[in-house]
Amino acid sequence: MDPPQDPDTAIKNRIISHMNTSHQDSLIRYLRHTHHLSPLTARNATLHSLTLSSLTISLSASNAKKYIIPILPPMETYTSARTRLADMDAAACTALGLSSITLKKYIPPRGLHLAIFITVLLELLIFALLSFLPPSTIHTLFSHVPYAYGAQMAGFAYAVRPWVLGLIIGIHPLEAWYMDRTRLQRYNVARFGKLWWMWMGSTVVEGFGAFRRLDGWVREEEERRGKERH
Repeated sequence: MDPPQDPDTAIKNRIISHMNTSHQDSLIRYLRHTHHLSPLTARNATLHSLTLSSLTISLSASNAKKYIIPILPPMETYTSARTRLADMDAAACTALGLSSITLKKYIPPRGLHLAIFITVLLELLIFALLSFLPPSTIHTLFSHVPYAYGAQMAGFAYAVRPWVLGLIIGIHPLEAWYMDRTRLQRYNVARFGKLWWMWMGSTVVEGFGAFRRLDGWVREEEERRGKERH
């Protein structure tokens, strides 16, 4: 029969397991705040060990590189760990200008947002294709339109294509840049990860709709947390 486990060891193991499975975003913020690591570098943060006075966080499965996060002042017992770790996370969020809310999913467009997404994407594809075609070929493509509208549509499409592409290619990347700076970074999305690319790509295509969905999700999350506190 195995000897009974020390109570402190049992508590520490539960805390370590809970932090690694449910609060990796907090571990990342500890590293960013204390050791000034980038979100991309810290993305695989894992709590390796815990004492009354410090956390030890590693970045890889091999645990070759470890970072010490001091707990100041030291805890008297491990039962206070939940409150102290939450306070440390709040301090890190304030110092880094981040939210304690972490965006962990992509919200695809639906309804009107989906219609706009498809329309803009088709515009990009069609007008990009027209940029490589001479006017005579464009006229031929539109010649199947009934009555006299074919020629008018061909001329119109050829004339406005640089303006349409210029507006979309010029404005939407700026919106994506703004999305990254004001939303994705604030809500702890690591740059160049899969989730980051999904939100950035969506913003490049549809623009404002991506902001609406993300902001709506944040409001719902804030309301959910508010209800849990009460």
